[in-house]
Amino acid sequence: MKKSLLPITATCILLPALILGACSNNDAVNETGPAATATASTPVTEATASPEPMQTPEETGAQASASPEGNGGRSSASPEGSGTHTGNRPATQSFDALEGGVPAQTGTLTQGDGYSLYVFDGFTLDAAASRLSLTEDPGYYAEIEPLPSGYDLAALKQQGQEELSAAGTPQDYSGDLIEHPMRYAELYLQVSGAEDLTDYMVWKNQAGDAYLFRIYNPKGEVSSGFAPWLTVSLSTVEGE
Repeated sequence: MKKSLLPITATCILLPALILGACSNNDAVNETGPAATATASTPVTEATASPEPMQTPEETGAQASASPEGNGGRSSASPEGSGTHTGNRPATQSFDALEGGVPAQTGTLTQGDGYSLYVFDGFTLDAAASRLSLTEDPGYYAEIEPLPSGYDLAALKQQGQEELSAAGTPQDYSGDLIEHPMRYAELYLQVSGAEDLTDYMVWKNQAGDAYLFRIYNPKGEVSSGFAPWLTVSLSTVEGE
């Protein structure tokens, strides 16, 4: 009887040892931290986190019942906000505050030439000129140009470099824009002069519609209030 107990006793001793070894290995693995990632360079334009739209229950219900097919019949409203919407976007949309103490705003869906976008207080869209500008000082503006489906990106880049070279050497920030509201641009050229900042951007929305934006931002007193909400507004452009 004593001999038969020896294998059982040895097994009882070995099992706790194996369990303790496995636990120590798991602890060693869990102590390993995530690998560090490099931060990409960003344009001179003030980088702000893209605000999330704040939807009311009525807006959520309207969007849920709208058909996702096609681009026709999108919402539109006058710049004064007196219009009604018949498509899948509400006539007004609230957006969270931006970084840097920029308060939340409500944008009004405004009709351009073949597109619509949300325009915020203090901005005016000239649909005929396809220009979104500061109401207080129209010298701060963005020109909006819808691009055809077969646009030549290389030709547009050459054109942009030629346009911007008069003010200095263009910097290329194409690709991921990190905290920028537009997040990604196929082409983003920028030149920073002594008195102004000029951008030349080719951007696609989620529907695949492409636009060329020319943004002119003089370095004046109202400059800091121009770039943040302008870029948010441009990021809401959709074709009609």
